[in-house]
Amino acid sequence: MTKTLDRFRGVFAAAALCAAAAIASIPGAQAQTQKVTLGWTSADALYGPWFYAQDKGYFKKHDLDSTLIFFDSGTKGVQALISGGVDVLCADAGALMNAKFAGFDGVFVGTTMGVLTGSVYASKAITKPAELKGARWGISSFGSEAHVASRIALASFKLDPKDVTIVQLGNQGNRLAALDAGQIQATTFLPPLSRRVENAGYVKLADLPDLAPDYFSVGPAVSTSFLKSKRDVVTRTLTALSEATAAYKKDRAGGAAVIQKYLKIADIKDAEYAYDYYARLHPTDQRPSSKSFDIHLRNSTDAKAKTATIADFFDATVLDEIEKTGLFKKLQ
Repeated sequence: MTKTLDRFRGVFAAAALCAAAAIASIPGAQAQTQKVTLGWTSADALYGPWFYAQDKGYFKKHDLDSTLIFFDSGTKGVQALISGGVDVLCADAGALMNAKFAGFDGVFVGTTMGVLTGSVYASKAITKPAELKGARWGISSFGSEAHVASRIALASFKLDPKDVTIVQLGNQGNRLAALDAGQIQATTFLPPLSRRVENAGYVKLADLPDLAPDYFSVGPAVSTSFLKSKRDVVTRTLTALSEATAAYKKDRAGGAAVIQKYLKIADIKDAEYAYDYYARLHPTDQRPSSKSFDIHLRNSTDAKAKTATIADFFDATVLDEIEKTGLFKKLQ
């Protein structure tokens, strides 16, 4: 009897394996769930589509067991990407570019934000850009996006960088305190803090998306080894992000709610303000402008930047494959 049962179990196991293989071969059959760690690198609302994809189940829909991990700087995030501590990182262009120049074999595979974000604000005594001559301009640090923004804004104002004194002050909170105290006369702010700045009566001199519409801000990046070995995971991640972005752009209440949750914003009106600013700027197809790395390369001090192009930092092949499925047209 025992031998008969053993033979039956063996036949049953073999049949089960054959059935599983047959199901796996059927087009459209459910893919095997894969774990994936996803990183984001600054407390800004421009990561809204990532928050939305996580909370609304878009990664789960594509059989991804996803974990969202926060890093308090782009450099720390890229270090985690290099070490394998994170699989896909929503990185800023500068951090990944510097790592590439140092020898890291990694690439962007999509774009979450392809314009320079934020606005230029000045003290209440300044009414037009020409009055910035001799002013003190606050930035976070030399080489930062805030520093790049100051140079772009000054050029658009037809002012020389030498016309102002650049002051390193750190985060936006420090810069607002310095503006309040009269220690600086101009700086840049991002939503939702810019709502508080405007309510305080400070003068908006320019919106940065208008000054730099071709600017790679942040996007999903991977190591080339991960792209090669886990290409299906990358494809599913980008598909989920595109679907989530399209839905996010149409869901003000849901979009503001995830911004409030992940950024720990007390006032929902601040989250709504941030959503209204950013949602319209996210590309559903995650395609960057061909010129989006030009500003980064011009501002880089690395000799390799002189001959580099966007192709050195961006691999569009996964997006190309997704586009062939008709998804991007469907999401329009």
